[in-house]
Amino acid sequence: MSSKPFFWVLHFLSRWMLRVYYPGMETEGVHYANHPGPMLLCGNHPNTLADPLMSGIHLDYQTYFLANAGLWLNPVTAFVIDPFCVPVARAKDKEAGANTGSKEEVFNRTFAALESGKTMYIAPEAYSELERKLRKIKAGAASLALEGESRNDWKLGITLQPVGVNYESPTTCFSRAFVRYGEPIVAAEWREAYEKSPMRAVRGLTNELSKRMENLLVHTKDKTEERCLRRIERSLQNDLPLTVSRHHFRTKHILEWLRALEPTKREELCVLASRYDTLLRQTKQQDIEFSSNPHRTYSPGLFLALPVYLYGLLNHLPWLLAINAIWKALGIDRGYKATVQTLGSWFVLPILYLLQTLLFNWVYPGGLGWLYLLSLPVSGLFALRYWTTYRAYWAGRFSGRSTHDAELRSLRDQLMGRVPREWSDGPDPLNPPAP
Repeated sequence: MSSKPFFWVLHFLSRWMLRVYYPGMETEGVHYANHPGPMLLCGNHPNTLADPLMSGIHLDYQTYFLANAGLWLNPVTAFVIDPFCVPVARAKDKEAGANTGSKEEVFNRTFAALESGKTMYIAPEAYSELERKLRKIKAGAASLALEGESRNDWKLGITLQPVGVNYESPTTCFSRAFVRYGEPIVAAEWREAYEKSPMRAVRGLTNELSKRMENLLVHTKDKTEERCLRRIERSLQNDLPLTVSRHHFRTKHILEWLRALEPTKREELCVLASRYDTLLRQTKQQDIEFSSNPHRTYSPGLFLALPVYLYGLLNHLPWLLAINAIWKALGIDRGYKATVQTLGSWFVLPILYLLQTLLFNWVYPGGLGWLYLLSLPVSGLFALRYWTTYRAYWAGRFSGRSTHDAELRSLRDQLMGRVPREWSDGPDPLNPPAP
């Protein structure tokens, strides 16, 4: 296991970089999980390596991870993660050449960690997919918790802690995320059921965990429902922008409203949303151009802060180009994009800051290099804040015009006209309109 200094350095870097890549990130219910183990931190898995980082960085206690064994095939990755990760070899990992021991060895290492009071992250879905839903979870987490307690006469106090990571756009730089922790499940409360029938107890605990995890997410049934929901919530968010947490709850209520519609009306609404979205893509325009977003109007800060924004953008352009080039050069699945760019920035950004400062000192040998170096992170964070604040204004101005503008506005008006006015007029997401 890792030494504490090494862990906390990585913990700090992870938290800082994820805050950069997911500005406006919010959490809910951290107090449920923010305590010493033994604990199985059970999270959904839509975004590869970013998911355990998102789940663990908000806790004040060290978290260890069950990770797919394929990551150990890269020696650099293996060196970084081996001290605080336990490899789990799936079938495709073994086919790729991963050699990490038997399933029994993985269980024994996990039991040893739990018995010493550690917190272990596990993704019960087993596989990572870019979907906004909870797939059927495996029984591994429940088995680990119940067997671990049984081995220790039900005195360990193991809890299964559900956590749901909700990304607005998991592979898009500088999007938002909402991390929700639910009420934990105490494994010892399943003792009687386990002693009667271990298999039924594992199945029952798995079902309970699944329900609690699903409740923390926007859970769509299939891709058709997901696409329809995405198109409606996008337009609502552009008209009435909310914080990521309030937007999350509004989206959950929109989904409930959609499901309560008569099938014919729901299908008509989704077809309309699809027509509008298809035309946007054909014309390469953005919905925000046709929205009533309050940030599309002029404000003094828009132009007063523009020079500082351009300074920050210009100085961080090498970084943006570098991390995109790294991801493209690796040629890996887009589900790893955010993770690769975040981890890559740990190394790329400090190196570029150093090189830029050396270049500055060479051009301006006046001893002000330290001031320039200090300005880099400050201007970078300012540029990020400026873009998230005024993106609606600039995107609306430069998304282009087409001969289909009138048709696009008409389709959008029809779409928003079918949504209850309470949504578009700004309801409290916790008190939605009736279907």
